[in-house]
Amino acid sequence: MAYIDLHTHSTASDGTLTPSEVVKTAADAGLSVIALTDHDTVAGVVEAIEAAKAISADGQTAIRVIPGIELSCHSSGKEVHMLGFFLDYKDEEFLKTLEDLRDNRGNRNQKMLDAFVRDGFPITWEKLKHGNPDTVITRAHFARVLVEEGICKTKNEAFDKYLGDGKKYYIPRSKIRPVDAIEYIHKAGGVAVLAHPYEYKLSKLQLITMIEELKDAGLDGIECFHSNNYVGQSLQLKEYAHKYDLSITGGSDFHGENKPDISLGTGRGGLKVHESLVEALEARKK
Repeated sequence: MAYIDLHTHSTASDGTLTPSEVVKTAADAGLSVIALTDHDTVAGVVEAIEAAKAISADGQTAIRVIPGIELSCHSSGKEVHMLGFFLDYKDEEFLKTLEDLRDNRGNRNQKMLDAFVRDGFPITWEKLKHGNPDTVITRAHFARVLVEEGICKTKNEAFDKYLGDGKKYYIPRSKIRPVDAIEYIHKAGGVAVLAHPYEYKLSKLQLITMIEELKDAGLDGIECFHSNNYVGQSLQLKEYAHKYDLSITGGSDFHGENKPDISLGTGRGGLKVHESLVEALEARKK
């Protein structure tokens, strides 16, 4: 039985493995398909696809890479993430949109860095980039430096004290709405999937309302299987997907050592996402 992982991150954003290393790790784990879904960038997709081709050429078990992305949005005061799959990662309009988003993120990161430096924290751009000059800096990069410098014991502590919503060094980015993200993904020929819905801490009514509104805006699917989900939550999300005629996806949200307890394909040990979900998702694109 073939298993897949449709939610992975590399050094192109806030993961710790290069795109090639993500693909090799997935192949070694016996996965047949992965989607590279870095935050607000498709910069690692070409490398990942080439790595998959090389693995297949060596006569090893073939692995397929789906071009993907995870766009950060805001809705009702919450940060919401939208996954995109089967994107035309060379589409010029889409790439320009991503460039604008990164510029907004860069301005926000500079303000956060300036605030930390003013207060005497030993944080620099070099430490944030960690040897990856093209990486998309996120709050996770700040958290990693705070841990490496001995200021916090864990990344969770860094968010709780300094980086979480409403904390001293949190600066909101320019906001795009989930409906905007759906539009961007569709224009690039992709399918749009609401990522890890239970991460937003919404009430049942709020979650249903969000799904209904996004469905009206063209939402294609829901990430029903995720490393942080309980079994009952995944089953509930599957019910919502069936009710609203949405595709079902799943993934570990792998980040390498930035989330050391989450493994490719299996999450925290019990995640199993079947290959048949890719066929259904791709059929919706067609």
